[in-house]
Amino acid sequence: MQKLYLETQKLDASCRASYGLSEEIMMENAAMALELAVRNPYPTSGDRRKPEKILILCGSGNNGADGYTLSRKLRFDYDVSIIQFFEPKSLLCKIQAERAEKCGVRFVKREDLSFYDLRYTDIIVDCVFGSGFHGELDEKTQGIMGDMNACECFKIACDVPTGLRENGTVAEGSFIADLTVTMGALKTCLYSDIAKDFAGKIQCAGLGVNRRLYENSSNSNLVKGMLLEETDLELPHRTMHNVNKGSFGHVAIASGEKQGAAAVAGSAALRFGAGLVTLVHKHSSKKGLDMFPELMVSSEIPEKVSVIAFGMGLGLKDENIQPYFDYILEHANIRCVIDADACHAAGLKDFLEKKEKGVVLTPHPREFQSILKNCGLGDYSIEECVINRMDLLEKFCRKFPKKTLILKGANPIIGHFDGYKFKLFVNPLGQPCLAKAGSGDVLSGLVAALLAQHRKTVDAAITASLAHALASQKIKCDYAMTPYDLILATGEL
Repeated sequence: MQKLYLETQKLDASCRASYGLSEEIMMENAAMALELAVRNPYPTSGDRRKPEKILILCGSGNNGADGYTLSRKLRFDYDVSIIQFFEPKSLLCKIQAERAEKCGVRFVKREDLSFYDLRYTDIIVDCVFGSGFHGELDEKTQGIMGDMNACECFKIACDVPTGLRENGTVAEGSFIADLTVTMGALKTCLYSDIAKDFAGKIQCAGLGVNRRLYENSSNSNLVKGMLLEETDLELPHRTMHNVNKGSFGHVAIASGEKQGAAAVAGSAALRFGAGLVTLVHKHSSKKGLDMFPELMVSSEIPEKVSVIAFGMGLGLKDENIQPYFDYILEHANIRCVIDADACHAAGLKDFLEKKEKGVVLTPHPREFQSILKNCGLGDYSIEECVINRMDLLEKFCRKFPKKTLILKGANPIIGHFDGYKFKLFVNPLGQPCLAKAGSGDVLSGLVAALLAQHRKTVDAAITASLAHALASQKIKCDYAMTPYDLILATGEL
């Protein structure tokens, strides 16, 4: 896992004060990281051609100063041009611009860009606005960024792409990068859902000290969350031999109006290690459920069930959902996964207040909107639930301690408050093939399987989310995936 920060200005200041580094030294290291990216822009594509023509877009502050510093380092090895979006204003920007000019770097005013030939540009480096950007891009900047985005070349953003705001939203005309080299530490804005289409691959650059020193413990209160990595995946491998199906738990999946959703979740739970899975058709017909011979079918919740997952295709009628709330409250040892239709239930708040622990919720933004409203936490628009998702997730978790929530999206986030500390995790590894009906049902099944195998709710949420994302990376066609392709792929992890 890697730490995520809302902003890093305080870390920069602490780094200078603690280790005696000047702002200029840190800038030289930032430019060095950009230089390495320019000199090796295609590390995984197999493309070994050397770039020749480099275009660096410079703003007026220290982000622009990074660009001027980079141009000086590349001078003579490449055909380098600076596009001056704005005249240098910060002291270091003025100094670095003067140094670049003395080295003979070509400067082009942005108003003269129409005369600059973009056709043969190999790399564009965006150093206009860095982290902390707010507001909108002016019309002229939007037009130029549009030209840059349309250019068929490799694009690198310094710190954050120009136009990406601190809250993770993007301004009209934002720069679209293939690679973002972010400085010092990872910023949360780079991992919003919409940022995934603008930041490209993300690398974190050191600024003159080891990253562990930069992210020193005296600034631990600045950490917003943790970024999950593939190495955080802990698959439910079986290490003991003297076991039976009961050793790995019994999952019940509620079947309702859309039986296929329950079948998908059940198949995922069985594939991910649950010892036994039963589809419960209390409020639906059994017809059709026999198509899944590997799954048990019952009209009642089995006596020895350890986990109940419900909401997937269950229907919005309270008489379909409330009996599951009641049953789980009557059997304190049963853990549960709440998804889809159950997120809209009128009885959800009362259930969450009474059920002390062992609960994982897996909503998408529309369902999260209902959860917040029904639980008395506010009437938010879906857009607000997406933009302010980290803060709203924390608000929910603090209201309902010891509950774990996975908020689905391009970069799913996981939240949990144990009564002492709030923990937030971001999973950036999923692929667009997951934007398909049934994908969420698979995730619920994976979570249920891990809960049945005695994983803690947070650990189950993390591992299920990672397995879900990493399985999506094994899908060869980005549009043709079915839920069962995804379920099968979990067995290849």
